[in-house]
This record gives sequence, structure tokens and C-alpha cells, in this order.
Amino acid sequence: MQTVHDNFTMLKLRADFVFGEYLLINFVNLSAAEKEMVRNWRNNEQIKKHMFSEHLISLEEHAKFTAALSNDNKNFYWLIKDKEGEYLGVISLNRADLSNMNAFLGIYSNPDRKTPGAGSLLVDCLKKIAFEKWNLHTLKLEVIETNVRAVDFYAKAGFSDEGRLKQFVLKKGKWHDVIIMGMVNRNEKQENEDL
Repeated sequence: MQTVHDNFTMLKLRADFVFGEYLLINFVNLSAAEKEMVRNWRNNEQIKKHMFSEHLISLEEHAKFTAALSNDNKNFYWLIKDKEGEYLGVISLNRADLSNMNAFLGIYSNPDRKTPGAGSLLVDCLKKIAFEKWNLHTLKLEVIETNVRAVDFYAKAGFSDEGRLKQFVLKKGKWHDVIIMGMVNRNEKQENEDL
């Protein structure tokens, strides 16, 4: 059962955020043009090849997805925009569990504009939302084993390998493992420190 605090937190997470010179626009607040831009990114071959599902997302399917986020208390998405008005990518917190203070992250950068350091910026924005705004204890992610570049990137960003889901994703007739990685909030006070 959700508490008043939980409902307030959910409303805050549906808000837009400003971190320095970056605006994080919640998907529930996107314009029609921004929604279509995000759908085109998600359908881009360079993005979808690393997703669990590679099907082409229709306009109708995307509209239903974004509309449903207004009432979804587990999944939150933001579009990142810089002060020049350029869109850098998408971040998400999924399967949010307030009782256990954890969530899974997702990111993808703008495939039409290669911005040096965009991936690190996207992860930094997610850490700020997860650990500073929402005070989560842990942040997790899943990455298909063939996406070696992403595994290396997440390791450099401070995520540790926590396990493997064996033969979890079927891509082009072949089964692939999914690597689970995670990070603990280093800023939160440890209740059981050196008793």
C-alpha cells in the first residue's frame, strides 16, 4: 500500500529537473514533436540492437506507452536537453521499489548527434535523481552480454558485476546471457556502521 510520502515522491519524479545546464524533461511532459523524436531514436538500429525487444515501435504503441506513464508508479523516463536546446539522450528509472529503495536504470544517447561524454552525463543525471532526489539505496542495470562496450562503460561509471541471467534474451535465433550490474548509494548514512 502506498503512503502519502510515496505518492508525493511519485509526483516529484514525474516532474522536470534542472541539473546545472541540463533540463531533464519527464516523458509525461514531452511535446508531440519530442515524443516523435524519442520514438525515432528508439527505432534507430544503433539503439534497438542493444534492447531486449528489437521490434519497430509504431506511433500508436508509443502514444499508449507515454500516456500510461502518467499512472505508472514503477517506471519513469526523462529526455535530456542542454542549454543550447540540443537533445542528448534518454534516461529512465524502472521497476522502482520504494519499500526496498531500489530501481533499474536505462539510458540511450541521441543516435543522430554524437556528443563526447554524453553517456557519462546521462548516468550522472540518473545518479542525481536516484541518490540525491529519491534517496535510493541501490541502483541496478541489465545489459546483454554482447554489448561489451556498455559493460565496460558501466564498470568505469562505478557499477559492479552482480550476476548473470543465463540465456535470458533471444536475438536473431540465438540465446544471450544478461549481465546484472549494480551500485550502492555511497552518500547515504550507514545505520550499522562499526557497532
